[in-house]
Amino acid sequence: MVGYNKVVEYQELEDHQLIHWIALAEKEALEALYGRYSSSVFSLAMYMLKQEALAEEVTQDIFLNIWLKASSYKSDRGAPRAWIMSVAHHKIVDVIRSRRRTLTVTDPSLYETLDLIPSSEIPVDEQVVRNLERERILKALSTLPEPQRQVIMLAYFGGYSQSEMAEMLQQPLGTVKTRVRLAMQKLRGVLERDVHD
Repeated sequence: MVGYNKVVEYQELEDHQLIHWIALAEKEALEALYGRYSSSVFSLAMYMLKQEALAEEVTQDIFLNIWLKASSYKSDRGAPRAWIMSVAHHKIVDVIRSRRRTLTVTDPSLYETLDLIPSSEIPVDEQVVRNLERERILKALSTLPEPQRQVIMLAYFGGYSQSEMAEMLQQPLGTVKTRVRLAMQKLRGVLERDVHD
C-alpha cells in the first residue's frame, strides 16, 4: 500500500480495523477515521463549548487523544463509535472544567441542523415559522437540568441510542433511560404551556 491507494484502502476498512492500524501508528488510518467522525466530534464539541474556534481546536486534540489511546480500545467492551465519542466527551468535559464554564443551550444559531431541508428550498413564510419553532424548542431545552438536556441533545441531534449514550457518558442504561423520560415529560409540559400562553 502506497500513497493515495493506501488512504482509499483504509477508507474501506471498518472502524475497529482502523483503530487497530492507528494503534500501530498508521497516520493514514487516523485520516480515514477523522474523515468519518470529525463532523460528529465537532458537533458535540460545538454543542458543549459554544465557541467555534475552541470546538475546532478541541476536535483536533480529541483525534490526537484517539491516536495516543488507540491501543487501549477493546472491541469486546463496545462499538468503536461509542468509544470515539466517549474519548471526545471526556476531553470536552476536561476543557470545560479547566475553563470553569457552564453547559447551557442558549444560541439558536448554533443548531442549524434542526432545519430538515435547506432554506433555499422552502418559502420564506415557512422559514419564519420553522425559525420560531426552533427558538421555542431551544428555549424549552434550556429549562432542563444539564444531565437531561445532554441526553436529549445526544439522542435527537446526535442520533445516539440510549445504550450508546450510557457507554459514552459512563452511566448505567437505566439512568440514561430515566433522564430521557423525565426530560421528555418536562419538555412536553413546557411546550404545552407555551402554546396556551
